[in-house]
Amino acid sequence: MNLLRSFQRNALCEMVFGKEERMDRSRDLLDYFFYPKTVAIVGASANPSKAGHVLVKNFIRYGFKGDVFPINPKTPEILGLKTYPALRDVPVDIDLVVFALPAKIVAQTITECPQKNVKAVIVHSFGFAESGEEGKAYQDKLVSVARDHNMKVVGPNCQGVMCTESRVPWSRRSTFPEEIGGVSIVSQSGGGGGSFVNLAHERGIQFNKIVTIGNECDVSVLDFVQYFGEDKKTKIIFLYLEGFRDGERILEVVKPLSIHKPIIIYKIGRTEVGARAAAAHTGSMAGSMEVYDGILRQVGAIRAKGIDDALDYLVAFENVWFGPKKPFGFRVGVVSGPGGPGVATADACVEQGLQLPGISSETKEKLERAIPGATASNPMDMGDFSLVTKLKEEGPYSTMVRIMAEDPGIDMVAIMGPGEYNPEGFRDEILNISGFCKKPFVVIWPSAGGRVEDCKRAIREKRIALFETQERGANALGALMTYNSYRERIKENISEK
Repeated sequence: MNLLRSFQRNALCEMVFGKEERMDRSRDLLDYFFYPKTVAIVGASANPSKAGHVLVKNFIRYGFKGDVFPINPKTPEILGLKTYPALRDVPVDIDLVVFALPAKIVAQTITECPQKNVKAVIVHSFGFAESGEEGKAYQDKLVSVARDHNMKVVGPNCQGVMCTESRVPWSRRSTFPEEIGGVSIVSQSGGGGGSFVNLAHERGIQFNKIVTIGNECDVSVLDFVQYFGEDKKTKIIFLYLEGFRDGERILEVVKPLSIHKPIIIYKIGRTEVGARAAAAHTGSMAGSMEVYDGILRQVGAIRAKGIDDALDYLVAFENVWFGPKKPFGFRVGVVSGPGGPGVATADACVEQGLQLPGISSETKEKLERAIPGATASNPMDMGDFSLVTKLKEEGPYSTMVRIMAEDPGIDMVAIMGPGEYNPEGFRDEILNISGFCKKPFVVIWPSAGGRVEDCKRAIREKRIALFETQERGANALGALMTYNSYRERIKENISEK
């Protein structure tokens, strides 16, 4: 019996370690998508209107740090780079091959990749499984060759990958994030993912790696989630998701990662009509939202119900959760110029499950001495709103935030902007507050106009979380609280085992 148990234990260990070894190899191969030293563009073109030309141009313009080899049998050079008639003619091994050719030709040309020890392949072309049986046959051939020769494939029918560190660009995009950040994205929609990145960049979000995965014929969304979970440069993982192809792995992959890194998901194909469209778009099958929401809660992922939510969550996690002053609780103190917007902020926070405790008697006394006539409660407001027009001279926001943040019953501060009155003065106060406030704070500024927008931009550039409305700000803080509760629950479950 003991011998049998020993045999079973050894067999189990072999199975486990064999699996871990395969995972390590897969992880190493995924590195080649983001950090290749040599890249071949098969289908490179001298015609500026062709995708193969844009690809070569983007590698040059974005400042890729490795060597690029355009493959084109009809022209000697493209944008100053020597071309080669075929992949096999390149004089060095190739880490990453990028295809910009019709599906039928990709299926034929993929057989040349093993000759150059290719590790990773990106197929931008469409016309594969999403288009019918003939396209599916091309895709099957692509996958078969890749797996027989230990290559990894992203796509087909995608915009490719991007890495702000190595300057690998995605394909037909004309804008690229310049700053190296901590947010990494996997998107099943090339156009949707690209547009989302542009919107997020406007909100001050900084990216590390971006994958548009298309038909997901080989490497899956969850493969990249696992990779980003172990990537030291990635702090936050965002998914623009139609559906999981290998959903049975979600517990295995996402649950242990969510303890350390927030995973935010924007799910499309939520309705019956949307699910049919998703299947036609990339061949992805979407499930019921009730099932998805239940699973995501179980594994600790946060679902954004819309694009605005997704953007706000990224702002909150990047600038508050991973900010210089991480929250230790979710008791919010609201500071406002006028009274009404402060009350609206209090309502929005409570509706999201956040706490607005009363302030201490000591805090009330400090405020009454500093600003006689101010509302000494939570929410706190100036009382005399004319003070807003004198912000540069008297600094009432700085005074109130300092007093609110010193209250031991307050964990973070929500600061309401003053509308269109003296936006430059409010901006200067916020920048001043960021220098002295020892607790995390967010700015909620439901106003617009040229001067206001210029001031908002200056605040975002300083990595300060700013939201357009009370509801959006409270919803984002609520997401932090929800993630924290998921995280603590999963940690407890793990410790009990």
